[in-house]
Amino acid sequence: MLRKYNLSKENSILSILDDFRDENEVRKYCMWVLQIYPDLKKEDWMIGIEGGDYIYSFEGNFIFITDDIWSFNLVATQPVLELLAGEIRMLKQSGPQSH
Repeated sequence: MLRKYNLSKENSILSILDDFRDENEVRKYCMWVLQIYPDLKKEDWMIGIEGGDYIYSFEGNFIFITDDIWSFNLVATQPVLELLAGEIRMLKQSGPQSH
């Protein structure tokens, strides 16, 4: 799936958000931030008993999300990772009352 969308050599958002507590916190903020994109679309997916792998697109960009009961990760090109990480940090700094 990563190869199909040219993401097999891209990086993880976890390395950029290394100041976050854990993958659950990253998951929560990633999902909130992705919802701000009106053109967010699930392009492809593989679902198993414990979770799944998903390709989403927004504004012409593809992201890969793996989300299961043990872990979470988001993979994208560096500019997309930096964009999302910036939005995630701004959302986190705005405090829980706005979520």
